Amino acid sequence: MIKEAILNKYGAEIIHFSKGDYIFEKGNNASYYFQIINGGVKMNYYNESGNEFIQGIFGKNKSFGEPPLLIDSKYPANAICLSSSNIYRLKKEAFKELLLNNNETHYVFTKMISNKLYYKATIANGITSNSAEKAIITLLKYLKYEIHENTVPFGLKVDFTRKHIAGLLGLSIESTIRTIKKMDAKNVVKIINKKIYY
Repeated sequence: MIKEAILNKYGAEIIHFSKGDYIFEKGNNASYYFQIINGGVKMNYYNESGNEFIQGIFGKNKSFGEPPLLIDSKYPANAICLSSSNIYRLKKEAFKELLLNNNETHYVFTKMISNKLYYKATIANGITSNSAEKAIITLLKYLKYEIHENTVPFGLKVDFTRKHIAGLLGLSIESTIRTIKKMDAKNVVKIINKKIYY
């Protein structure tokens, strides 16, 4: 995370987005650095059949969409708000200047990008069925507390399908469905009208 004082110094503006708003769309030129103040964002794309694939979920104090910005490319996915969100937006030229003029910030940013790559590499190896419940709970906690800031027991209605959850966590759909049923039986989640509540 880049410190707010530094973002402000380089002219970052705070933009408010409502749930469901597109911050950018697949194919747009990368023109800004984005950092979430509060709320949450998912990055996704749709295949030719209209099926949604979620590439990542980002919450408070997280940034997203940096690789295309750094290599002057187009976004490979959409960025859509999962909840009402306030997000810092900094122009590409100012962002590059910020990194070049602030060695410590540049190092922190490089480390953050490396952590994201490491996470993706780890998830790509798959998660064993023994840890499927732990992985799902970690995701649900992140959605509930970081994205939606919800503390009500079973107060979060999960907007993702079992297929989305499986894809995000590197699990099979069958294993995800089985594990969520077990979690419902243990009262860890509630399933109401086929929707998951946590």
